[in-house]
Amino acid sequence: MYVLGINLSHDRAACLVRDGRVVVAVEEERLDRFKHSEGFIVHGHFEKLSKVLPMKSITYCLDAVGIGIDDVDLVVGNRPLSDGSEERILRELPIRDKSKIHSLPMPSHHLSHAYAGYLASPFEEAAVLVVDGVGSKVPGTGRIEKHTIFDGQGTTLRSVHAETFPEDWSEVGLGLFYSFFSAKLGFVTRWGHPTFGDFGCGGYTEAGKTMGLAPYGRPHPEWDRLLTVKGGNVSARVEDLEKAWESWLASDGEGYDAKAKDSWSSQFAKDVAYKIQEETEEAMLQLARHAHEVTGRSKLCITGGVALNSVANQRIAAEGPFDEVYILPPAGDAGNAIGAAYYGYYAVADGTERHHLRSGSTGRSYTDQEIRQAVESFSDKIESRKATVAEVAELLAGHHLVGWFQGGSEIGPRALGHRSMLADPRHPESRDYLNQVVKHREIFRPFAPSVLQEEAHNWFQMRGDSPFMLLVPDVLEHQRETVPAITHVDGTARVQTVEADVNPRYHELISRFAELTGVPLVLNTSYNDAGEPIVETPQDAVRTFLNTELDHLYIGDLLLTKPGRELSSRHPSRQPLA
Repeated sequence: MYVLGINLSHDRAACLVRDGRVVVAVEEERLDRFKHSEGFIVHGHFEKLSKVLPMKSITYCLDAVGIGIDDVDLVVGNRPLSDGSEERILRELPIRDKSKIHSLPMPSHHLSHAYAGYLASPFEEAAVLVVDGVGSKVPGTGRIEKHTIFDGQGTTLRSVHAETFPEDWSEVGLGLFYSFFSAKLGFVTRWGHPTFGDFGCGGYTEAGKTMGLAPYGRPHPEWDRLLTVKGGNVSARVEDLEKAWESWLASDGEGYDAKAKDSWSSQFAKDVAYKIQEETEEAMLQLARHAHEVTGRSKLCITGGVALNSVANQRIAAEGPFDEVYILPPAGDAGNAIGAAYYGYYAVADGTERHHLRSGSTGRSYTDQEIRQAVESFSDKIESRKATVAEVAELLAGHHLVGWFQGGSEIGPRALGHRSMLADPRHPESRDYLNQVVKHREIFRPFAPSVLQEEAHNWFQMRGDSPFMLLVPDVLEHQRETVPAITHVDGTARVQTVEADVNPRYHELISRFAELTGVPLVLNTSYNDAGEPIVETPQDAVRTFLNTELDHLYIGDLLLTKPGRELSSRHPSRQPLA
């Protein structure tokens, strides 16, 4: 049985589930190359916006398994607020049997998140904590989902605690609280009209930058707490947030201008990020404790956009009451394509098979012929030859920067060893060079390590595995000087543990690197330039290789280089380790 799930929110996506197993899933942005791929058609000067289906993603999924739209047994969509996904799919999807089209019951958005987060997990029973910015409107109440706790057992989910906020946004929850201050700090991906987005910020807030900046900040005991945390509720009044921001600017932010170049380097900006992150962590920890109280479960699934706050996740895993924690790689709205498909299989069709999602690699693989065609189209600018994984490890050990394109792409915001830029974690210049020269982004932003799962405990303060790079443990103190490029300013790292049976080629690479260096991990960052989605196709990979200062690209079995290229004096390979 095939079920097609469609996310119609930001980060539009499609997913095909066959008999309870995710066989393919992809985000529209990887295909249309527009970050977050909102999918609006604009009428006039933003007087009216029409949302369209992610047809590139839908076609991609169908093609990947070799079926047509009429071979699908069920289609389920989801979108926040008033949803309306079923009506839109009925209107736009060219499927003959319209009775196959379904939607989740209202309020639907958090339920879709919960289906994704729980049914992808290895747990037979678990508490499910959904925390995001904006969920569904709750019919007849004038309120919107804020965070919800579900009890999962077998293939069923039951809401046991739900909190909402008013439609006028006078009071908000954790997701919008974090967005408010990310916008104030100027961390925004610009899109559409200047007043588009949360709090009229002009685009999509970049919460990950706020999280990355926070460790550079200092506590301000004199700054009032902004979140009210009581039992299973977390709330903030927007009026209070505005007043706090103005007060902080007056007392500590003299001369601060979020629109100025490198405004993040102001100590004020760092202190605000610290404050917001600290309150968010404490609130998430309290919500996890409440989830334990109301469900009595020993295992927890965290999902919704706030579940991408990997530092808060670490606090829950290390300090919370649960024995095990699972976080879906596309915890944000892209994951609702998976959740909608799961709902169709388990709730509509009464399916019973369960398959744990162990890999974030849900995209299609590209053939050797497709790779060769992409390489040949740029043959006047590159040289290529066959190479082994061992040769790539030698390049990394020599402090070269390598693009890594292998297998199917990952869904979600993290590169997990299929669409990655890789570097030597031992070299202190790797981080700054990657940030400034290769990826053209802020210098403060940290990079993640991919570590052999069996070696992780020798390098990090681990509690369980972290296969999706959504936990941030401490780097063991005696190892920090060895791997400075992946050790953040507070001594932590956003770890990915790599298992041999899940990603054998990536595991082999790291193993070869360990044989050469004694270090069983590599620096891993997403394969994209600033402001771009992660690459999807071989053509994308070669183009980005040429447009950035990557030294090599390993794509399939081919190693690509740029002939005649001169390395700058800043290049890590020009500065050998002592």
